[in-house]
Amino acid sequence: MIGIVLRVVVLAGLYLLVVSSVKLGDVAIGLVLASLVVAVGHRRRAASRSDSSTVRRLAGVPALVGGTLVDVVTSSAEVIRCCLRGPPDPGLVRLPTGPTSPSSFAAWGVRLGITPNTVVVDLDEERGELLVHVLDAHDPDGVRAEQAAAYQSRQRRVFP
Repeated sequence: MIGIVLRVVVLAGLYLLVVSSVKLGDVAIGLVLASLVVAVGHRRRAASRSDSSTVRRLAGVPALVGGTLVDVVTSSAEVIRCCLRGPPDPGLVRLPTGPTSPSSFAAWGVRLGITPNTVVVDLDEERGELLVHVLDAHDPDGVRAEQAAAYQSRQRRVFP
């Protein structure tokens, strides 16, 4: 029960961060949306997963959240550098995601969208790739390698 309440609070908090508001109506909408997401997720999980895999996945959440915060800080520094000096070589990069679950695919897109130096332009589940605009696209293979390493070390355990 505590886990469910915690999920609702975290999701509602993320919603409030996105809308940049703590008005009563926004809080209520965030709690309703978060409750619906948690209820649907709980129902789907109960039907398809065992408790041991859930515990293993939850154990990876701190690395995912911490790693995402590190990505936000470092990419914010890159944006500041670009504002002061000008962008080095902005452009679009295709990131292959490989065979992943829809939740993993969506989480990857959200995680990239949170960082200020990347914008997800398109998600193509059929081809298994994300089209991302980055501030420094002079080395697309380097961007792909960096994102693949971030996926492997942070996200894969939580969203396989």
